[in-house]
Parts: sequence; structure tokens; C-alpha cells
Amino acid sequence: MTTLVCQSLDVSIAGKKIADGLDLELTPGQFWGLLGPNGIGKTTLLKCLAGLSTPDSGTVLLEDQSMVEIPRRAIARLLGMLQQHTVYVFDASVLETALTGRHPHLGHWKREGAHDKQKALDAIRAVDLDGFENRCVTGLSGGEARRLAFASLLVQEPAILLLDEPTNHLDMRHQVRIMDRVEEQVKNLQRCAITALHDVNLAARYCSHILMLFGDGKWRAGHVDDLLNRKMLQQLYSCPVESVQTSAGKRFLPGN
Repeated sequence: MTTLVCQSLDVSIAGKKIADGLDLELTPGQFWGLLGPNGIGKTTLLKCLAGLSTPDSGTVLLEDQSMVEIPRRAIARLLGMLQQHTVYVFDASVLETALTGRHPHLGHWKREGAHDKQKALDAIRAVDLDGFENRCVTGLSGGEARRLAFASLLVQEPAILLLDEPTNHLDMRHQVRIMDRVEEQVKNLQRCAITALHDVNLAARYCSHILMLFGDGKWRAGHVDDLLNRKMLQQLYSCPVESVQTSAGKRFLPGN
């Protein structure tokens, strides 16, 4: 069982405290939503969880081993991160780019085989890019590039997915499509995901757990039913919030 654990984690950037003493355990079958105002440090925290930046203090454990002691290639077999922005500057095809997700699983000097190619084709189809396999990535729209980046993550097959605004640049249909794919990874394959989101209603629809960042290092973590409510969201975003009951559960709107 692959887990990601934070122990007394202190994280800051440019002197601004993001998380103070964060204790968190991400386990298979959990879908975490990471919420907070713009500029609060969600991206910085995700990079710290991925081992891409160093915390001020505390430890991040992957499979009960300190992240700093694990080679990057070994980390990439277990953990994958979708960065906030997707920009392709080198000429490559959609298929070639999706196949990069297989690199952590290949031996030195080993090339992708038919099995790897099929995984890439399946992922491309899963994000509605079938027929784009030979297209150059530099000619993709922002939404298409975003979906390809997510497809590459699916090809990587990590047990833990760290997603920084995965619905960025996507229309409503493809927002739901991507979030459905994440939910499948979590529920059907017993993987774990933590996703930075600005749309609290996507969090309400899909997430099982919520991590809120309030600023000055303050945070709250827990089950979605305990944290996603009008009072907590007003405190988090410093604005009025209305709660609306729908057939799918509570949803939230800006208040007056």
C-alpha cells in the first residue's frame, strides 16, 4: 500500500508561511481537494509533497521512507505530478509526448515497446485526443495541451497523483472528463490523488477529503462533509458564500 505522509511539515516561500506543522496521511482510495485563495501557496506545497522543493522542517515520507533518500527515478514510479502550466516548446508528436510517461518504468537504454504504446494510445483516447497521435504538440490549443499532459500522467501509472489545477484551460465538458478519470484512478485502481482546485463545486462533487490553506501557516484537513460548508468557505475565501442543496448534494455560490 503506497502512502504519502507529512510529519510536522513547515513550508514557506519568500518568507511567507504556507503550512505550519502539517500532519497529513494520503492513502489509497482517497481523493483530496487542496483549496485556498490565489497565491496562498498551493503549488509550493504540492511541489514539496513531490520532493521537488525542500520544506523548512519536517518530513515527507513515501512508502515509509524519507523522500530525500529516494532516487528521483524510483519516486517517479510511485508518484506523478501534473504541473500548473503546460507549455510545449519542442517539436514532438502527441503520441511521443504521451509515451514520456513510461520512461520511469523503462531500463537504461531501453525503448518503448508495443505494450507501452498501447498504454499511451489508451490514455490519449481517455482525454478525447484520439486522432491527434501524429499532431505536433506545439500546435495544440491550451486545453488540448492540458489534456495531453494529463494523459502522460495516466501513462506513468503512479500510485499517488499530485494535480495542480488539472481543469485549468478546460471547458465544462472536459473538466468533468478529467475529474472522472481521476476518480476512476482513485476508486477503481485504489490510487490516491490530491488536487489543487479553484472550483469548490468540483471538490464537492468528487473529493473525499479536503485540505484548506488559510494563510500564515494555518490549515485544516479532514473529510469533505466536515469542511465543505458555508462557514468554512467564508473563512477560507473572506467573502460571503451561499449554500444550495441540489440532487447531487450541497453546492456553493458567491453570496451578496
